[in-house]
Amino acid sequence: MKYKKSNNMLDEMQDNKLLKIEEFGFWLVFWVLAVAVLLQALMGTTLKELMGELAALSAASVYIVFSGLKNGLWTRKYTPTFKTNVITSLIPSFIFGAVNAVRAFVILKKPIELGATVRIAVMCVGVYILCFAIMEVFRCVYKKRRRKLDDIEEEEGR
Repeated sequence: MKYKKSNNMLDEMQDNKLLKIEEFGFWLVFWVLAVAVLLQALMGTTLKELMGELAALSAASVYIVFSGLKNGLWTRKYTPTFKTNVITSLIPSFIFGAVNAVRAFVILKKPIELGATVRIAVMCVGVYILCFAIMEVFRCVYKKRRRKLDDIEEEEGR
């Protein structure tokens, strides 16, 4: 394995601490952006007005997902399974439904009628299916990448 020379002036403990600080900072910004997008959506902000926040949130999301998959990493606590994906896909579906219901019926004061409720429910099901499909594709990519990395590690260990 090749190591790049760097001008790192930190010892291993300081470097580890800095990595934890940077990780916390990233996730703080990520979740603040996510909450800002949700709150703005609730207030009736148009998609055009949300583009800056959505672009930053999307860039961070894409980076985290693809960097993790490239390195054969998922999360610290969970492994990707069919069951986990079934349950996890419910979260964005419920959030999407709640935001749209509150926005339509509370903020925009549209009358609660069957047609609007069905449209929100159908969109929730669509979000669920889309999230589940994406998570399943990522699960397959992760498993394939993990097998490849495990094979490389076994060959190096011999």
